[in-house]
Amino acid sequence: MMTFEIKHRDAMGRIGILNINGKKIETPTIMPVVHPNPKKQTVPMDLIKKLADVVITNSYITYKTPNLKEIAEKEGIHKLIGFDKVVVTDSGSFQLGVYGDIDIDPLEIIEFQEKIGVDVGTILDIPTPPDVDREKAEKDLEETINRAKRSMNLKEEKNFKLLLNGTIQGSTYLDLRQKSAREMAKLNFDIYPIGAVVPLMEQYRYKDVVEIIINSKMNLPTNKPVHLFGCGHPMFFALAVALGCDLFDSAAYALYAKDDRYLTERGTLHLSELKDLKTFPCSCPVCSRYTPKELASLDKKDREKLLAEHNLYITFEEISRIKHAIKEGSLWELVEERVRCHPKLLEGYRIVEKYLPYIEKFDPISKKTAFFYSGIESMFRPEVFRHKKRLKRIKYEKVYITNVSNTIQKPYHENLNVLETDVDILIKDPVFGFIPYYIDTVYPLSQNEVPELYEYEKEVNKKFQNEFIQWLKRKIGEDNILDILTYNYYINYFSKKRKIDPDSLRVRKMLQYQYGYDVLEDEDVKVVRSKNTGRLRQVLDKNGDLLFSIRSNDNILIPSEKGAKLLWERIPFPKYRVVVDREVENFAKEGRNVFAKFVIDCDEELRPYEEVLVVNEDDELLAYGTTLLNGIELMEFNYGLAVKVRGGIGKDMKSD
Repeated sequence: MMTFEIKHRDAMGRIGILNINGKKIETPTIMPVVHPNPKKQTVPMDLIKKLADVVITNSYITYKTPNLKEIAEKEGIHKLIGFDKVVVTDSGSFQLGVYGDIDIDPLEIIEFQEKIGVDVGTILDIPTPPDVDREKAEKDLEETINRAKRSMNLKEEKNFKLLLNGTIQGSTYLDLRQKSAREMAKLNFDIYPIGAVVPLMEQYRYKDVVEIIINSKMNLPTNKPVHLFGCGHPMFFALAVALGCDLFDSAAYALYAKDDRYLTERGTLHLSELKDLKTFPCSCPVCSRYTPKELASLDKKDREKLLAEHNLYITFEEISRIKHAIKEGSLWELVEERVRCHPKLLEGYRIVEKYLPYIEKFDPISKKTAFFYSGIESMFRPEVFRHKKRLKRIKYEKVYITNVSNTIQKPYHENLNVLETDVDILIKDPVFGFIPYYIDTVYPLSQNEVPELYEYEKEVNKKFQNEFIQWLKRKIGEDNILDILTYNYYINYFSKKRKIDPDSLRVRKMLQYQYGYDVLEDEDVKVVRSKNTGRLRQVLDKNGDLLFSIRSNDNILIPSEKGAKLLWERIPFPKYRVVVDREVENFAKEGRNVFAKFVIDCDEELRPYEEVLVVNEDDELLAYGTTLLNGIELMEFNYGLAVKVRGGIGKDMKSD
């Protein structure tokens, strides 16, 4: 029995609760590789128990070692290795990759994993090395898929309790990785490891690893965890998590220690490079207890054990750092820090730009922390990509395009000496392309920190700006795009004669940007500003009833019950809808949260943390709230919270 629920998210990364046979694991996490023979385990199991909720060991070695096999069959794998939490096993695929052949049948190892009480077993897949000829890659993949089908059939026929890993293979052929992911997804495995990437990481071919991860993810179900097999170096974790990997495993902590190698989150150091330092660049229990010189002077066995302990501490510390970044919405900043640890990591990160249309679907529309620019790669983050798309949502009539000095603080409308008119002022921005004057408080247009840019960085957005201006000309006509002279003429002779409420206009534009519809057109509203800060805070209708609150940290408009009804009336089905089963209609009306298993349809373009309307199949409005999942996930997840409901609709609302 396994369930998986998303709790927090940033980029494509997610903090999730993975419940396996009643044992909970918080992802992302790493599974330390432990030897099935406790006598050969470098790090004491007591320490591993303290740090890890899940480990991985080798069922093939257990099977082929008579005394280990006897204990495992009699007392179970948990007793054998001395770990009472979740135990995952490899099937011998590693040995198959190293030695080319192993002496066991694919179904025999599945039966053995079930017999010894493994929580999550693995099929005996074929780990095809990088760069083999295509014929071999295709042949190996067909055999892996065949074994996967047979393994799942066996599991179902014999009603096995163990969960199964369905490993994605295909060598360095991206179309084969896609095919592997699609075929494995059809078989409904519990977890999807991405295999045979260790040789690529050993060669620093991170660009290839990134391509493989994304092309696999794009064809896998979103409601199942993804495991990056053999990834154990902390400096790659942040990027892998940002691309949607939930689980990692590695024996690197122990293997590196054998060679006197000392792990850091930025790379690997040899102990000999540190022995002249007074202290270690770490405060883990090992590094706090020993100086580099003292550790280097120990005998080989003791030194190896202590180095392995340090390596394990630093590994879990980086996982904790990533989780914190996800919670506060700064994962991309951490990624951009880590990829500068090695040129090949940076090369791998730059591939992400190619997949932005897909990645953006999973990136939250708003975050707790500001957008921090840390290099030219920041221009190709999902937040920037989304903003450029949403610029076309705004209803333009007359447009004035201008530059502002970089000394002017954001938000611009509070610090520019501009007469507010019904002209849309588009301010050229070197990162976001254009910032519309009337929506300049919406995340991330004010919530960003950007240094003075070099000229080559400023050139990046020139093409987009030119293309957007051409789009505007086609949309509203060239005569409606004003220059400095026509703008001044307009505001002096025409705009002053037309009475406008700049705050109402601002709110209309913000809603157009947020939803893509002019939901306040022809509505008589009053906008309330804070007495303390002067910032927009509420939108009231002509009767003084609340329509929207404006959230202070990101200026997203949060609907009240009346606002939700207005959105429902003005935005056509299925936009911004989450459709729930009639079984939970009354619960939604009472303002209770919506869970994923009751979602039967939705707007497929929804993004995480958007404000949504909860309706039934007849588009009757039931409730309103914030979706935790995007449009793809809402249809695939069958467990956990889907919409955090802010309020229910007390009476029936029927569509016209």
